[in-house]
Amino acid sequence: MWLFRRDSGLAAGSLPSNIEKLLRNRIALWEKIRSVTGQPGMSIGVISQGQEVLKHNAGVIDTTTTTGRTPNSDTLYCIASLSKAFMAASLDILVRKGKASWDSTVQSILPEFCHNQKSAEYQGMTLRDICSHRTGLLSLDEITQGLDGRILIDKKDVVKVCNAMPIKHDLRSGFLYNNGLYELAGHIVEKLSGYSNWGDFQRDHIFEPLGMERTTAFKDSDTDKNFAKPYMILTDGTPSYIPPTELSADSMNGGSGGIRSSVNDLLKWCHCLLASFGGGSSKTDAVVGHKSPIFNRCTIADPEDAEAGDYCTGWCHHRTPAKLGLISPNRDLVSPVLGAASPSLLLYGHQGDVPGYTCNIYVIPDSNSAVVVLSNGTGHGDATDWIAQDIIQTISGLQPEVDFLSAAKEAAKLYLDQYEVDFRDPLEKHRIDPSPSPALEDFPGRYVMNNLNVAFIDVVLDTADSNNLQMMVNGCQDQKLVLKHYNYDVFSHLPDSYDECLKRALYRADWLSVLIFFTRDDKGKVKGCYWNMNGVDVSFTRRG
Repeated sequence: MWLFRRDSGLAAGSLPSNIEKLLRNRIALWEKIRSVTGQPGMSIGVISQGQEVLKHNAGVIDTTTTTGRTPNSDTLYCIASLSKAFMAASLDILVRKGKASWDSTVQSILPEFCHNQKSAEYQGMTLRDICSHRTGLLSLDEITQGLDGRILIDKKDVVKVCNAMPIKHDLRSGFLYNNGLYELAGHIVEKLSGYSNWGDFQRDHIFEPLGMERTTAFKDSDTDKNFAKPYMILTDGTPSYIPPTELSADSMNGGSGGIRSSVNDLLKWCHCLLASFGGGSSKTDAVVGHKSPIFNRCTIADPEDAEAGDYCTGWCHHRTPAKLGLISPNRDLVSPVLGAASPSLLLYGHQGDVPGYTCNIYVIPDSNSAVVVLSNGTGHGDATDWIAQDIIQTISGLQPEVDFLSAAKEAAKLYLDQYEVDFRDPLEKHRIDPSPSPALEDFPGRYVMNNLNVAFIDVVLDTADSNNLQMMVNGCQDQKLVLKHYNYDVFSHLPDSYDECLKRALYRADWLSVLIFFTRDDKGKVKGCYWNMNGVDVSFTRRG
């Protein structure tokens, strides 16, 4: 269990004048947390009472160099889902220009949007719905965002993908995170603005007006000399390099996580956001208007957990006592309650997590404060989450004081146990009495997703092992996985070790998601298969 310490020198709600000194006294703790999770490099920026009180950089941006160059506050990182706030702001700019409203339907802007299962119900799906994760539609990340950070479907097919997204629950009946709909939001930005690419729109209407000179939605920044290379942290703590994610303004799902930025630039963004809660200025109001509706709560994250938080549009809403880090991978590991014995504190934040990068951002309107933490590693837990929460706790004097090092250690143990606990053990538990493997020659062919002909699985015999099959997603040669017989007509594509999973960025799933269930017709011929994605069976029909 994480521990609580009640010996903080801060009174609840106080903001001491020596906040920088207090934060610098926490740096040794943050380094211990980073050591537990294993992220190679990290950059931190803090605003308190409207002033930038701390910038801190640690570790390395590239583990292969002999110099081990430390990042600085201009170092570029992929900011993953922190990008969603910029997409929400882009839509709001267009709303304030009278191009649409937050309650405009997607279909009124994109007539080609027509959901394949419930077209009548989803005719009413609005801009607010798609940006607040309350559509009930499944993101289909397994077939759009593949192994090794690859993108497997072309951006031009975004409407086709959204039309075919399976329904997990009814429209506006619950929270279901969906990356694909943020790419649809980018397509809407392009349609409403007349720009051919939403990345250019954000450059002209957000980044340049705010002086964010190191921020871009395009991949050409990945060759920048001050770009932090991404790493997956293996079970022994070794960083394993992975190519930078293909998410960008030119790719499918880039609208959900394709921006690259730095601490210095994100602090400029935070100053703009904080100004929107106060008097604002002509410069910032053009980007984020006064009391912007992007901060309005839209979706309850968990109706059974009042401390879990709510989702706005591109932002998570928390009011302490609360569990922060709604989108962080830590939420599935350890999630302590912050500020249980202090006056309530309102925060808006978001987390980002793509292969090789984790990051956090928070703004605290009442104290005119903000926190940015960026890292270039997918580690044994999310150090940026623990450190961001420790900073918030420190600058806000929240009590009782959570021991985030203990939380990080507990989460790391759970993370390292995931392969056995979430995959191996349940696969063995749910295996029916072992059956002999069917004739492998029954299965090779192309299996096309129902209602989405740009998504398919090719199944072939494994030339390296005659006892196995191979599956390849969307015709991409580097997306092959071995299919091993599990039971009857069911095959598993789980790699043989956790490190193999991590090296290919296969790390956030469950045991059902690694099974492919083949189906036969009444004559015994294999006719299709289904793949469980986030609790929904997605069906494919054999076409050859």
